[in-house]
Amino acid sequence: MSRSEFRFVVDGVDLTPEQESLISREIQKAGLAALAAANAKLANPLTVGHGNIRLRPEWRGLWVLDGISADELGQKINDIGFWIQK
Repeated sequence: MSRSEFRFVVDGVDLTPEQESLISREIQKAGLAALAAANAKLANPLTVGHGNIRLRPEWRGLWVLDGISADELGQKINDIGFWIQK
């Protein structure tokens, strides 16, 4: 299974928590749009992430998982009652 990671880093700029959340949400949208523009072939994608740094700072961002990893993680999330299937 392959993995590609893309980062956006802002250094030396003081941002408010509201600005950080807004930027995080916009980067998430841009990442999903880029996947669509690149015509990425995803069989069963699972998207995990958020922009709420107070909830889980290490999760700020967006992970798009596909294949077996997505199925396994989706089932674990479903088992604890957080995942709603489409």
